Amino acid sequence: MFYEIRTEHARPGLGEELARYMDDTVIPLHQERGMTVVGAFTAAGGSFVWIRRFEDDADRARVLESVHSHPRCAAVAGTVSELLDRAESTVRLEPTSRSGLR
Repeated sequence: MFYEIRTEHARPGLGEELARYMDDTVIPLHQERGMTVVGAFTAAGGSFVWIRRFEDDADRARVLESVHSHPRCAAVAGTVSELLDRAESTVRLEPTSRSGLR
């Protein structure tokens, strides 16, 4: 199992709109397609941070393929790109044997 911490960087002044769209549209679509979203947060400067959990690389590939092949995905991606200032950043984390997130 591993987690991804993904940070989306909003255009100036659009942080609240990005957070609302992520919470109301993007994350529900991902969850409908089988993704486990552990948490979602706002950060200083208008960034939106979400934590996603996958069982393994095959699970990640399966879930992302399911999301990206969904008919709503193109419209959702278009709206997100209009709200973003720069490319997202993703950090992959693997819990240690004693982690409470195992």
